[in-house]
Amino acid sequence: MQNNNMNLFLLGFKDVVFDSFDEDNDFVHIHASVKRMDICPHCGSSRVWVHDHRVQRIKDTHIRGKKCLIHLKKTRYDCKFCGCRFERDIVFIAKGHTMINRLVFAIVAEFKEWYSISSIANRYDVSYNTVLRILNCLYVSRTCLSEVLCISIPIGHK
Repeated sequence: MQNNNMNLFLLGFKDVVFDSFDEDNDFVHIHASVKRMDICPHCGSSRVWVHDHRVQRIKDTHIRGKKCLIHLKKTRYDCKFCGCRFERDIVFIAKGHTMINRLVFAIVAEFKEWYSISSIANRYDVSYNTVLRILNCLYVSRTCLSEVLCISIPIGHK
């Protein structure tokens, strides 16, 4: 078990404990849970109680030619001292998405080639709108135009 948790850490899965995995014809399913929190991040109190649990399905890049789903058991906590409700921040999950950062970077790398948005979406098993949202987040620096533009037209052309 220790070795499997080290493998998850090497994959960038910090603060996650490996539970099990299985695979079928199309998917590799990784079952994991988030490590327990003992201190409130807002006030530093140790009077922390479990509020509830939920399993979030997170998409990952392909493993061994199959789509990968991570079933991550997350815990939400209540602080009895300050009244805040919180859960552990998971740094490898893309903000606003149910996919890990590695998948977002793989999709961004596809924009270097001439692929359509729908073909990228089909390749990574995400929606067209998800690929479009990732594309809209990309920033391309543009140089400003000068104040004066000079357009020359060759002689003999109208």
